[in-house]
Amino acid sequence: MSNDAQPIRLTRIGKVEVGADGRIVCTGFEGSGTSCRDVAILACAWAIGELQREMLADIEIPGGGNVAVD
Repeated sequence: MSNDAQPIRLTRIGKVEVGADGRIVCTGFEGSGTSCRDVAILACAWAIGELQREMLADIEIPGGGNVAVD
């Protein structure tokens, strides 16, 4: 790690969508000390964490998470 490394974080949460073509679109996110690339990476990491938490909640108790099928 370089001596001038700055912490990065999300300051506004948005929406992450995965299209049928596999394209991932992150909208509404903002960051502190971030580039566009940093925001995209942090947004995807946030979305993965949310999906994991909801999946585990549904595994532990049927209907326990916020996952729905349309």
